Parts: sequence; structure tokens; C-alpha cells
Amino acid sequence: MKNKITVDARINDARIDRRIYGHFIENMARCIYGGVLKNKRTGDPRGPWELRDDLVDIVKKLRAPVMRWPGGLYADGYHWRDGIGSADARPLKRNRYWSKYGPVTRVLDTNAFGSDEYMKLLAKIGADPYVNVNFGTGSAVEAALWVEYMNGDKTTVEGRRRIEHGREKPWGVRTWGIGNETYGFWSLGHCPAKKYAMRYLEFRAAMEQVDQGLEYVAVGADHYFNKKWNREVLEVAADSIDLLSIHLYLPGLERRVGVLLAGARGGSAVIYKAIAASPVEYERRLRLAVDDIESVAGKDSSVGIALDEWNLWWKISQMQFPRWTLRDALFVCGVFHAMHRLANRVRMANVSQLVNMLGVITTLGDRICRTAIYYPFLMYSRLSQPLALRTEVACGSFETSRVGGIPAMTGVPALDCSATMSEDGKTIALFVINRHAEDSMESDIELSGFSPKGKVAVHSLNAPNTDAMNSYKDDEVVKVVESRVDVGDVLPRYVFPAHSATALVFKK
Repeated sequence: MKNKITVDARINDARIDRRIYGHFIENMARCIYGGVLKNKRTGDPRGPWELRDDLVDIVKKLRAPVMRWPGGLYADGYHWRDGIGSADARPLKRNRYWSKYGPVTRVLDTNAFGSDEYMKLLAKIGADPYVNVNFGTGSAVEAALWVEYMNGDKTTVEGRRRIEHGREKPWGVRTWGIGNETYGFWSLGHCPAKKYAMRYLEFRAAMEQVDQGLEYVAVGADHYFNKKWNREVLEVAADSIDLLSIHLYLPGLERRVGVLLAGARGGSAVIYKAIAASPVEYERRLRLAVDDIESVAGKDSSVGIALDEWNLWWKISQMQFPRWTLRDALFVCGVFHAMHRLANRVRMANVSQLVNMLGVITTLGDRICRTAIYYPFLMYSRLSQPLALRTEVACGSFETSRVGGIPAMTGVPALDCSATMSEDGKTIALFVINRHAEDSMESDIELSGFSPKGKVAVHSLNAPNTDAMNSYKDDEVVKVVESRVDVGDVLPRYVFPAHSATALVFKK
């Protein structure tokens, strides 16, 4: 069939919140200690630890809009007072949650990276904070006092304590999460949905007494884990929820045997197709959460979704040494497209995690590597415009086999497209993924209501093959290549290379 991409610049479906390109750090494995921080005294868990300047430099280029911390499951065992004041006086403890899994996930908690260190990191990279309070082993009072430490002025007890620690001006943290995966038996705060909702309201009320006008994220559940949770929480607390948290990992660590069996039966081609198509499943599951919100709170409800943990995950080794390929980079691009299409509800997302643990970036000693999935963030966070445009694509499709938690699918579009436009209507960024592993695809492109002029900026994310990956020796095997061409070289048709993601930036 003839391929055609149609973009209607006269219809914008929603406003894209830049926070969907957000990140996440947690005291798990080598994410913070050995990732964000480098030990100046190797072998001594107390350090001293220092922030990696090379990490700051490459994260700044991502224009990261928001960074979630301290968890994750770790948050429900973290007491914020342990991480303030003199580093020498901070307690050395067992990691309350992750220590039970042994050294792979991190046994010791030095507390060298606390509230002030987190905020100083964000100041360096230009990201906004998103702090998760301790719902599992903490209390509403403890959470409220943390808000006071972060946001209180010199007239408050905790504000004065922060000033004593060297920060006079309040940090001004606006976004706060209450709980993490509370629906799961593995969570330190595990309880039924309605009980969670009542405690959520208790926490929020206490925190609101300290600082009004904050944004609150409540625990939601992917339907894979609990089909009733979201509606039961919303029935109690919808009017007091700003964002509902959803976590999505595919094919799923708990389904790793299924991934191995699928690979043994069909080889890497079967795995490639499933992972390339998995954003379709992401979008389906996010739409289930949208349905939950609109069924309980109504279509006019202001409740949004925070996809505040997401990534591929099916190997234990990925917790320490992720080896992301071009295939995985195209998956990330596809998730961005899904969030663009759901921009009226999905208002924040935080990929798991920034460094080492499923990392966008990896470190080893003094070496640092921008993995394959670094480059989708580099491309989309810089080029994506704030308005999501109505976009349609007619193209060939393919089918996939079941791989772990990724279901078998039919009719998966070979081309996946998303178009965004600037506020002034003078710039359109059209993103196109060619999921085909071997063949380039030519497609007609129609921009209704928009007449581009001058040059078109072409940004192509690609590599020699779908299994290509970056390394400490060369972290530009998978990369973005930029060029400028005449409008006539792109319209009315363009050839999208095999296994690629392309951004075409048009100007009036």
C-alpha cells in the first residue's frame, strides 16, 4: 500500500507537558552511590562522596524538566532527617528496602545524598524537583515537616534548620508524591485501596497546612497488577488528587523466563519486533488508567497521570550494567509518541533511572557512557513543541509474538508518527519511527494548514543495525545525526531509513 502521513496544523489535540521527558534517581544498585556520586575514598562507604561533573555536563544537554527522588520503593523506608546536616553526623544504615535483595540492589545507605544535595544537583542541571514522602514507615507529621524544611522561611522551625545547614532561601518544592506501589505486597506501605486513599488525604491535609498550592501525586496501579485500585482510590479522593501515578515495565522482570523462551524459539528478530511494538501496549494500558479517571471523576476532571516509573526491564543484570541497543532507543521514542497522543491526561513521566540502574547513562570508575536510550531524550526534549497536532498515518503493518509481558499483537503500524507545533504556529516538529528492521519506507507527507519555507532540519536517530549499542570506548554508535535540506527534498514525500527515528522540523 502507499504510505501517507497527514498532519493537520489547524487542530491541536492537547498541550504537551515537558515533564514527560523527566528522570528518576533512587538509592538502588549504583544509581546514586557510584553513579550520581563518585567515592573519593574507594572502599569506604562513608566516602567522602562527590558529584560527578561529567555526569552533570551530559545531563544538562538533555534539558531534563523534572527529577524524581528518593524513590521508588526506597522512599517508603527513608527518613529525611537522616540526610541533612553535617555529612559526618549522618547515620550509616542498612538500606531499609533494597538490602533484603543483597549487594546487587544496594545494602548500605550512607545518607550522604540528602535533601540539600538533591536540590543542589537539580540547580546544576536545571530540573524541577519531585519528592516522594515516606508513606510506608513514616507519618503525615514527618511528611509535613519535610515540606517545612524544603519550603519554610526563617519564621518556621524547619526553615531555620535548613538555614543553619547553609541554605537561606527556601527550595520551593512544588510536586510531592505520597506512597509508592502501595497496591503491591512488596511495598513497605502495602494496604487496601480505600485505606490508602484515606491515609493519602491525611498526609495531604498535614502537608497543606505547611504550604498551600502544592501538586500531589497519588498511587495508581497498572491494570496488570490491580484492575480495581484506581477506581477505588478515586472514589474516595479524586477531588484531592492532581496526578495519579502509573508504573510500567515491559517485558517485565517477573516474566524474564518468557523472554528467554521467546528468544530461543524465534531469535533476536522476534524480540526486536515485540519491543519495537511494545509502546502500543503502553498506550493501551495508559488508556485504561484514563478510563478509570474519567469514569469516576468525569471527563472534565483535572486529574492527570504521572508515568513516574517506566522502562524496559527483563534481566537482573540491567540493574547494574544495562546494555541498551538501537532497538531499545526506538522503544523510548514510541513511548514518547504514546504520551503525545495522551497529552490531555499524561502530564509527567520519569524514566527509570538516570544512571546505571536501567540507566540512561552508565558509569564505571572514571568512565561514563551515554547509552542508546540517552539519545531519544536528547532529540525529543530539545525539538518537541508544546502543542500536539492531529496526525494520521496510512502504512503497512506487522504482527508480533508474545514476549514475556508483551502480548502478541497484529496490525502494528510500521510507521509511528507524532507532530507537535510551537505556540506561535511557526514551527512544526514531525517525529516518525520506521519500525522495520530491514527496509526503508517512503511516505507521502501532507501538512494541512501549514506552508513551510526555507530549510528543513532533519534529525535522524539510527545505527548500523538494531543490535548496535554504545560503549565506554564509543558512545556514539547509536546517535542523532543532524542535517538541513530544502523543503522540496522532504515534501511531498520522504524516505525514512530502516530502524530509525526521524525528526523533521519545518519553519514558516
